[in-house]
Amino acid sequence: MTTRRAAIGATLRNPWCRRVFAAQLVSGLGDWAGRLALSVLVYERSDSALLAALTIAVTLVPWLGPGQLLATSSERFGRVQVMRATDLVRGLMFAVMAAGPPLPVLLVLAFVAGLCVPPFAGARASALVEITDEETYPSAVAVYAMIAQAEMVLGYVVGGALVATIGAQAALGANAVTFVVSAAVLSGLAGSPAAAPNRDAEAGWRGVAAGVRPWRTDPVCRRALMLFVGVSACSVLPEAIVVPFVDSVGGAPGWAGPIAAVVALGAAFGTWWMPLGGDLDRVLIGTAWRVGAAAAAAAVMFVAWSSLPVLVVAYAVTGLVDAVTVPTNQVVGRRLPPEGRAAAITVALGVQNTAHVVSITLAGLVADVTSPRLALAAAMTLATLVCGWSLVRPIRTTVVADAAAVP
Repeated sequence: MTTRRAAIGATLRNPWCRRVFAAQLVSGLGDWAGRLALSVLVYERSDSALLAALTIAVTLVPWLGPGQLLATSSERFGRVQVMRATDLVRGLMFAVMAAGPPLPVLLVLAFVAGLCVPPFAGARASALVEITDEETYPSAVAVYAMIAQAEMVLGYVVGGALVATIGAQAALGANAVTFVVSAAVLSGLAGSPAAAPNRDAEAGWRGVAAGVRPWRTDPVCRRALMLFVGVSACSVLPEAIVVPFVDSVGGAPGWAGPIAAVVALGAAFGTWWMPLGGDLDRVLIGTAWRVGAAAAAAAVMFVAWSSLPVLVVAYAVTGLVDAVTVPTNQVVGRRLPPEGRAAAITVALGVQNTAHVVSITLAGLVADVTSPRLALAAAMTLATLVCGWSLVRPIRTTVVADAAAVP
């Protein structure tokens, strides 16, 4: 534990890391608050739950291809420049939303803002590799994961408070400001390795092909991706069906928010529990053991107990399962070659988001036919099986050629 604290302390002493973390926290808080405000605004103006859901759905469409295409720009123009540009575009989109355009225009603006997320995410993940060394990178991923959980919880709280006090439309304007602040903070990375452009890097569809290549040719990256996607498709479900879950156990609708927040708290603890650094094969094996054990425990609790306190604990344990993101990202970040890294990361995130859409749809159907508890138990059982498969067929990085050497 002392070594882990020292590694995180070293990461936080890196001024470039601090800027990335600060920018992510500011824009992340605004992003979650903005999503809530946007849903409220659309629902207030249309009285349609379908339109409110569609507003969020259009922000995910870029992950199905267009976002990966745009992410290749960070190879040509530099990670920092792409992050700042996408922040400013998102700020502009939300500022126009705050002006109260018609609903069709609002959906178009939400889509354009969503187009900026994949290139920003790919550039940010690549930048984190480039501004750290091999020793501090794993702890940088861990710190980022904790910030991501915190911004989600605080973003919903802040968003709810803003909507209640100044209204949804004004809250969208406040969100626009957070993106401008984030871009200003990122300007301090102008002299970092993450700012260096590569004019010879492949872009467009050839860049996307380069982003797919590591997942096809490097078995270590492929194993990390399969573990990440397979488990996260299950771990996203407790939050996705929290409302029907609360209703099924006789809870008040207001309990949904706090119970969903328990998942984030569990994930924050799981970040400390997951392997940090060391040999990549040990990281993958240690992750599969820990995540598999947590998923199996959650599955048993969902099936064997009906007591609400125990079920809340089960929700917290699913947060440990969700922490699979941290070690798998460590492995991928250390294996991916510099050229094409941003595109490769957005390809992986696109696969993850597609898996989320499928798993959420199936979980909703299972919850309707049986019960939310059984749907969650089935999801955690599937996560256990994914981890078990990873342990039965482990990848030994010591006998796999380095990804950079793969043509």
